[in-house]
Amino acid sequence: MPLRSLRDHLFKQRHVEVLVIKQIDGELVHVCGAGIVEGNGSVSHKRRELQRDNHAFPVRMHDGNQVLQPDDFNRLVLLEEVTLHPLGCQPKEAISLEVAGHRYRVAHTPMRCWHFRGHLVLERTPQGMLLSTEDMTLIRAKASRQPVSNTARANAERLQKTPAWRNVAPRGHDVHADGATTRQRAAARRIDSPSRELELEPKY
Repeated sequence: MPLRSLRDHLFKQRHVEVLVIKQIDGELVHVCGAGIVEGNGSVSHKRRELQRDNHAFPVRMHDGNQVLQPDDFNRLVLLEEVTLHPLGCQPKEAISLEVAGHRYRVAHTPMRCWHFRGHLVLERTPQGMLLSTEDMTLIRAKASRQPVSNTARANAERLQKTPAWRNVAPRGHDVHADGATTRQRAAARRIDSPSRELELEPKY
């Protein structure tokens, strides 16, 4: 067995590597990156719990060596169960990913947002990559004591109603797993201009 393959094999025997999902917006996921599951229990125990949708584990991120607590993210998924696109790319280079039979567009969540507990919105880089950024609407409204818009309030409520990772409805359904309609989900995915929606199919 080549040395690199041996190292990878030993690493998997001792560690559980996961992709950290910060937020799920229908067919788009905000991804912090990859890391190692920490906490008590054997490798096999952690794998079983993750497969049962128990995500109550701290994760030490590969980038920055920061530790994220369960309240900092929405879902963990075993990295070996994820197919990143373009094929062969690193998590921070992914445009989209496939997991549990579904394909999702990827927005990359920078370190400054990893511990942010509010709703995330999107911005696009000049290279066309999607980035997560903090939605400051509620904070600004409270600071200025202005009425909170229905959209901002809905975003805050949606954080408490995020669907289970494995229960996201297939694309094309009018009513989705979180109870939102296709029209509502499309509105939540807009960037900057109200007339501009995200393209859900990646362009290679």
